[in-house]
Amino acid sequence: MFIILLYVPVARAYDIDRLTIQLYCSDQLKCSPQLAQKFDLAKISCESEVQSLGCAELAEKNPELAPLMRKCDGDSLCRQEQDYMKIEAGSITTNKDKACLRGYKNSLIDAGVALKDMSLSLKDLVADSWEKVKTNSQERAAFLKECNKSLLCKRDLVKDDHRYNNLSDEKLEHYTADFLYVESRDMKAYKSSLERVRHPAYVPISQRPQDDLDMPVEARFKLSQLAAIAKEKIKNQYTKYACYHPLAREEMECYAIGMVLDPTLAVGYFAKAGRAAVAARSLIRTEEAAAYARSGEAGVQALRAQKTARQAFVNRYMSYSPTSRQENINWISAAKNGASPKTVFVDVENSVMKKLNDTVQDKNLVTSLTNYQKELFFDKIKTLEQQFPGMKVERYSDFKSSRLAFSGNLPKDLDKHLERIFKETNDEFVATLKKENIIRQEDAAGEWFRGGIGNSADQSNLAARYSRTQDSNTLQSFSNPDLQTQMSGKVESVERDRIALRHDLKDTSIISGKTMHEDAFDIVRKNYGNTEKMKKELKQRFGLQSLPDGTVKKLERYVKKVDEFSPGIWIEAREFATLEDAVHGGISADMIGMGALNMKATAEALSKSKRLEKVLDETRTAEQQVTEAFKEQKKMFEDVVNQSLPPSKVQTVCSGDDCVVVARSALTKQEKAKIVSNLANTQYTGKFRMAFVNEGIKDGTTRTMLTTHGENIEKNLRKSLSGVMEPSRLKGITFAADMNTKELGRGPVDLLVGTANSIRLSKNEKKLIQEYFRKALQNLNADLGSKGPKGAYTPLQEGGW
Repeated sequence: MFIILLYVPVARAYDIDRLTIQLYCSDQLKCSPQLAQKFDLAKISCESEVQSLGCAELAEKNPELAPLMRKCDGDSLCRQEQDYMKIEAGSITTNKDKACLRGYKNSLIDAGVALKDMSLSLKDLVADSWEKVKTNSQERAAFLKECNKSLLCKRDLVKDDHRYNNLSDEKLEHYTADFLYVESRDMKAYKSSLERVRHPAYVPISQRPQDDLDMPVEARFKLSQLAAIAKEKIKNQYTKYACYHPLAREEMECYAIGMVLDPTLAVGYFAKAGRAAVAARSLIRTEEAAAYARSGEAGVQALRAQKTARQAFVNRYMSYSPTSRQENINWISAAKNGASPKTVFVDVENSVMKKLNDTVQDKNLVTSLTNYQKELFFDKIKTLEQQFPGMKVERYSDFKSSRLAFSGNLPKDLDKHLERIFKETNDEFVATLKKENIIRQEDAAGEWFRGGIGNSADQSNLAARYSRTQDSNTLQSFSNPDLQTQMSGKVESVERDRIALRHDLKDTSIISGKTMHEDAFDIVRKNYGNTEKMKKELKQRFGLQSLPDGTVKKLERYVKKVDEFSPGIWIEAREFATLEDAVHGGISADMIGMGALNMKATAEALSKSKRLEKVLDETRTAEQQVTEAFKEQKKMFEDVVNQSLPPSKVQTVCSGDDCVVVARSALTKQEKAKIVSNLANTQYTGKFRMAFVNEGIKDGTTRTMLTTHGENIEKNLRKSLSGVMEPSRLKGITFAADMNTKELGRGPVDLLVGTANSIRLSKNEKKLIQEYFRKALQNLNADLGSKGPKGAYTPLQEGGW
């Protein structure tokens, strides 16, 4: 028992409930009424915690974990605690000690570390881990915090330092672990400079010590200290930790030591499904945890293989473009000439790009998929061009579309050649990506890219839009009688709906100009198919007491028809807005409402004409006006960033409605707040959705996905506040999510808030913003949970007003 008394109290403090249970269960007949009352409270506390954490559901979904679950009745609490401290006959080691040693050893076996050549005994491995955690910069603070609680730990720190290793316990206790650590490192560095490094003599494997569960007291103590550090990690990162009984927790804690000290040990973290450590699923990346839940270790390996394949794919295609700036300019020049029977235009677009970005939540991968389709398509067009030397081809490419203009000596059956190329491209795209494990077998990637053909750029674009409504994915022609009839009928139908809606909504602020407010277009287009959600958001945004379902459905029908006439956007040069190289952190900024403003402009243009050809001219003119406005907005963003920071500290790149800022050195919180504040004091306040990421994030994909999560937080926050704040005041506020974490799916998030000069937030408004910011984090965490393990983002603080 001497070992137990020495080992346990100094290594890890028991929680109050655990101590109460031990005292009560040791002799129930002699315990005081006060202790019995505390025991009853411990039972209630246990039951409440188990119920709130959904432990029964966890056990039901994972039957192999059921025996490890904590039970809260009196007999079970006593039995669990007795099992925890039980010592078998002929041994001096408790079950608690054995569970810890088993967990630690298994973590090493699973990772293929320690037992490869048996060069170290288990006690030597503990000592090695002990030294690693002291020198690991990320874990040192946790180690020293635990070490401060123990005289044995302090003495171990200075065991090789003659200045302190002979001090009495009383004198040594006066020094902090931090001070002793620094002193001991200095002394070690000094000795090393004198003696240099001596290589150890070779010891044959047969003479090396083997593993021994009955380790010396010192090794037990060190292992317990390491487990205490790992325990804090588990408690913070795995919400269902408290579902398990004491012995299971002990094994989990000691198994996690390898994770705390060396991330490479994560390789085999879930290799053994029967072990208690399996329960700590949130200690590895959330996607891998979900894969393990679905298919075990095979699922994790399949996910890793796909990630490797996808990363190689992104590395190859992320920055690929089939056209130069000059080629785009040449195509735009041809497009501006309007319709001509001597020119054939082709438009191929990723019709589901927004949906893919929202569901995959990896813009780099979606961009790379689009670029790969372009490579296939343009390569086949090049072969066609060689087949007909007298044919001239102008090429265009942007983030979403491939566009071509054919002129000169055109073959009579050009349409058939183009239809064949379009089909072959889609077929090869799907087959290759599935074979190379880039997309899933069930993904309907053959439907993603839609195309159209016509005698003008806008005719081919409209035909591509029309293709979205067709079941079969073929290259649609603007001259198709069915298209002409359907689209001309839609022009008339759009006008009838517009007139009817103006009558239905005449007394509301939804009406703006000849059509609707751009926010109404935005709400409707983002909630297609969900009448109730659409209705709720419209009522919130425009302060309506009632809104008939019939009017909402009519509005949805109207917006969908308008969207089919939205002209394509022409961009001279493709700028790649990416954080791939932002090793010092950066900013992602989306211009809010670009799609809604374009749709509003298209709707206004449609109200001016009823002829299909004239409609295309009007909508093109409207689009060019909106595009010029957005160019000014992007220029303003670049100017604000450059004026807010020291010269040459950042590089800003904008593409479409996205901008990124790559920091050349880490941004301070004050610099971030200054950008947000300065942006709020322009005419574009409330027009940017921003997210910051910090330096130290290991790869560009994680940075991109973190900013995607940050933008989702801002979007959710703004949408929620639209129902409780005056819209004109909300439009005067710029929000930015500062992702203060290096780990995707969890960690602190700060909210930066900038207001226009005309806006002074009241205490109630500040309180509302703080409340809804926390809800936005909760909503994102839940949304991540619907696709895998639940997210764990937490509010750092709210400020920056």
